[in-house]
Amino acid sequence: MTEEKMEEVLKERHKLLERMRDSFQEELIASEIAVPDQEGASEILNVVLDMLGGGEAEEGSFGEFYFDPIHSEEDEIQRFTAAITIMDQLSEEHLPELYEAMAHINFRLPCGAYSIDKEKQFLAYRLTVPLSMELKGDTLYDAMDVCVASAINAADLYMEPLIRLAIGELTLEEMEALLP
Repeated sequence: MTEEKMEEVLKERHKLLERMRDSFQEELIASEIAVPDQEGASEILNVVLDMLGGGEAEEGSFGEFYFDPIHSEEDEIQRFTAAITIMDQLSEEHLPELYEAMAHINFRLPCGAYSIDKEKQFLAYRLTVPLSMELKGDTLYDAMDVCVASAINAADLYMEPLIRLAIGELTLEEMEALLP
């Protein structure tokens, strides 16, 4: 892939992120594209996902949807990520139970995973899908849309009980009893 071709890919990604942002905004969902400060970093579509959870997440969740940067002109695969932050302040006290519950849940999920960042502050759900660099236009947008919808649905599956476990309102045994 030439430098010119890489520029075309970046322009198309931008247009597709704008299209997705507009789709969220049509549904009155707050969203905006963050332009990176550093060269080579990806644009990120930030979305406030108030509709997630069953009441335990008072502020809602926060979605970040983006393509990984292109590393070389020879890349044949591009990756699109949906990262949904469920909580942004975790208590050290409940981390062991939270890690164990996430391990049991992640084993059951068909794709993606609940995770905690290395500073142990954020509980999130992440789904990254590999896509051919050959995908373009509506086909690429549809693949992005499937990733975003799948991530939102998967994050919502166990979001409320994980939050309740993280804040001490639910024990690990009670959480495990909720699992199929």
